[in-house]
This record gives sequence, C-alpha cells and structure tokens, in this order.
Amino acid sequence: MTITFEVAVAKTNKFASRESGDTVEVVERPGGGLSVVIVDGQGSGQAAKRLSLLVAGRAVSLLNEGVRDGTAARASHDFLYTHRGGRVSAALDIVSIDLVSRTVVLTRNSETPMLLFQNGTLELVNDSGGRIGVHRQMRPKVLEFPAIPGTVAILLTDGVVHAGHHASGPFDVKEKALSLLAEELPVQSLVDQLLLSAMAVEWNRPRDDMTIVALKVGPGVREQPVRRLYLSIPLPE
Repeated sequence: MTITFEVAVAKTNKFASRESGDTVEVVERPGGGLSVVIVDGQGSGQAAKRLSLLVAGRAVSLLNEGVRDGTAARASHDFLYTHRGGRVSAALDIVSIDLVSRTVVLTRNSETPMLLFQNGTLELVNDSGGRIGVHRQMRPKVLEFPAIPGTVAILLTDGVVHAGHHASGPFDVKEKALSLLAEELPVQSLVDQLLLSAMAVEWNRPRDDMTIVALKVGPGVREQPVRRLYLSIPLPE
C-alpha cells in the first residue's frame, strides 16, 4: 500500500511583538525520511527567538547527521543546560517520518498536550518529558505509531493551549479540532482554521506566541514521487 505524508504549519507571534519565540524547522534525514522540529523558547520577543533558533539549530544539525531523535533531544537539552546554566527552558518536539519502518515517531519535551487522531477517535495525549534546559537530567518521551492512512498528529505550543484564559474564556482545542477533522479539510486548512479559532478567543491579540503543526497520513498514488513545500510569510509593517 502506498501512502502520503502531509505536513502543515501555522504560527503567529504575540500581539505587539515583532518576533515569535516559536521556531519550526524541517530537515530531510539521511535515510530518506523527514523530521519537523518545533521549539518554543522561554518568554517572547527577540530573546525567545534567539533561544529557540539556538535549540532548533542544534537539533537539526544532529538529525541531519543521522543521530536518532531521542539522542538529538537529549543532546539539545545538554547543550542548552550547559550554555545557559540551567536558567532558561524551552519546549522541544520532533516529529519524524521513518520511511524504513513506515512509522511516525514523536519525541516530546514539552508541557503541552498533543492531539492524535486514529481510527476515527481523537485523543488528547499528555505524555511528555517536560521542558529542556533546567534540570540536569532530562529524558524525552518517545511515541511511535504505524503510518496508517487517516492518522493525524497535531502538535501545539502553549500559546494555543492556553488561549482565552485571560480573555473570552478557555479555548477547547480538542473540541474544535474534532469538528474540523469531521469536515475532512486539507491539512493546511485544518491548522489554519485551528489557529484562527485560537486567535479569536484572544480577540485577535494573542498573549503568547502560537504554533500549530499537523502531520497527516493519507493514501498515496502510484506515480513518480514529487515532494512539495509551500511557505507564506507576511512581512511586519
């Protein structure tokens, strides 16, 4: 059976801040797979951006060399802990497509839940290794599942999960995601609509950086494989 992986990203910065402390990087792996690295740096603005770029750069470099995800996450933690003396933290998620085992691997060091849609059921998954950079000993939580068409994994930074708590009321991200999944939207539309809903409960003035990354497994087509990447980046005024 041929399958297709689709990855979509939607992100925005904290209101009145020119920089987002969240960073998303995509890297092709030596074995032919793909990894998406999501880093949420502590705080917001330029300092958080520099921090998230630092961590993401280290993780991407290791993955590009063929280092396993769990090892890359632990090494990124060691690097941040040593570099900043345990004074700052970051959330680090790595989503990988393993073409050899035909599985999706999620390596998590975060405090925010993720959403996993399988067999028609949406689950809020809280398993994670906690943020990196603060405690000397830190291990990531690794989840692996087969690449079955219809599976969708949605990663969120805390700005999405906590949206609305100080505004119109808490944002039920699971309920909203479930309604969007029922519409069978393209994966980019899924993350776009989810982000717009999170922003709406903040009156379109997010109190924190927001990032949503979704990975969807779908049926493939028997033709010459073509990989595509699309970016849309608005410039600030």
